[in-house]
Amino acid sequence: MVEAIVIVAVASIIGAGLNTLRGYLHSKEPYSIKKLAGSVIIATFSALALSQSVIVDGLTESSIVMIGLVTGFTADYVISKAKKD
Repeated sequence: MVEAIVIVAVASIIGAGLNTLRGYLHSKEPYSIKKLAGSVIIATFSALALSQSVIVDGLTESSIVMIGLVTGFTADYVISKAKKD
């Protein structure tokens, strides 16, 4: 079995990427590749940082993946909102 922390980290990165993609698709202004790359980098590092603090003992692999996806998506969403305000 793949180590649980790796699953959470990968799922967190995917979740953060999904929120970044959501922002790109709903953007009314032109979205530059430079801005997209910066968002992906920030989302990836924040998702990795949060995934290190998740306790996954006793959870199934699907539960671990869901926790990772939610963690990554939420991390990127919060960063996006904070940058706008």
